[in-house]
Amino acid sequence: MDNLSDVERIVYDIIKKETESVGGIWQRKLKEMPELRNIKPRTLQHIVKKLIKLKLVKRIKIENNGKTAYFLKAVTEGDEGANKALDLLQQELFEIPCITCRYLSVCGIDKIHEPSKCIILTKYLFSKAMNTKTK
Repeated sequence: MDNLSDVERIVYDIIKKETESVGGIWQRKLKEMPELRNIKPRTLQHIVKKLIKLKLVKRIKIENNGKTAYFLKAVTEGDEGANKALDLLQQELFEIPCITCRYLSVCGIDKIHEPSKCIILTKYLFSKAMNTKTK
């Protein structure tokens, strides 16, 4: 940790704080943090790569509907088995198309978009049901 610059330490502290409070942070959300708004996205990307290389942060790749996003978590000490199980659970949750849907805020019963009529959600649930049957 001593070999981190001030900016790198700020980025790490934000990731660590978000990991402790909500389990992590989407990499694209880093640039929206008030402390990091004046840092170029490319610079943030290099800082994240360095933190990963130093094993201070891990990045979980989430693919959903052809889009790729990265979720960052500070590496914590503790039971590795529990951390791996939690990572798998989070990855499963992030695969649900609703998480990245642009209509999420207007979706629900008696709203503009309804989950029961959503083609994307229906396809996702059907594919999950088919995968469960074949296992």
